[in-house]
Amino acid sequence: VDSRSSTKRTLGRDGLRNYKTIVGVSLETRERIEKILTHLKLSSVGETMQSLVRAVSRIALVHRGVAPSVANVTMSLNQPNNSNQIRFRSNRSRRGLYDGKDIRSGNNVSHSERKTKRKFKPNVFRKRVYSETLDEMIRFNLTAAALRSIDKAGGLDNYLLKSKHVTEGQGLVAKNRILERMKELEENNTKDPIL
Repeated sequence: VDSRSSTKRTLGRDGLRNYKTIVGVSLETRERIEKILTHLKLSSVGETMQSLVRAVSRIALVHRGVAPSVANVTMSLNQPNNSNQIRFRSNRSRRGLYDGKDIRSGNNVSHSERKTKRKFKPNVFRKRVYSETLDEMIRFNLTAAALRSIDKAGGLDNYLLKSKHVTEGQGLVAKNRILERMKELEENNTKDPIL
C-alpha cells in the first residue's frame, strides 16, 4: 500500500491538497514544523494538516525576508472567516480622504439581463476644508461621504483624529500637523496659566 494513498483515505479531499503542498519541504523546515506541531498538541488529523500548512507558509514568508509580524498578518488574511480582513485600497484613495470609499467593480445589466463589466467610482472632488486648530484652509481630495463624516464628527480636526480611515497620505500629514499644534498650545497653556 502506497503511503500517499493511505494518507488520502485518512485526510480526505482537503487533506490531500494540503499533503501535496507539504511534499518537497527541506529537512530544516520539517524539523521546525515538528516543533510547532508538538507545541500545538492538536488532536485531529485535519487540524494538524491545516496548522502544518500555515506553519510552512509562515516559515517560507520569513525565509523570503518578510518580517514575522507581516507574515502573521498575511497568514491571517489567508484564513477563512477572518473578521479583520483588510480591503484593497487604490493609490488615489490612500492619498486623499475617501472615508473607506473606493473603486468597485460590477455590471451594467440591460433589459435582456446581458451583463457588461463596469466600475463604480466614488464621488471625489478637490476641496478646501477649514481646520480650527491650525486656523487655515487645507486642500484635500475627498469624497462626498468624507464631507458628511466631517460634518458628523464636528469638524475636520475631530474627523482626522477619530477616523479609522485616516492612515496615510494627505489626511495623515494634516493629522500630524494638528497633533503638533495641539501639543504646542498645551505647552503654552502650562507655561502661562491664565489667572
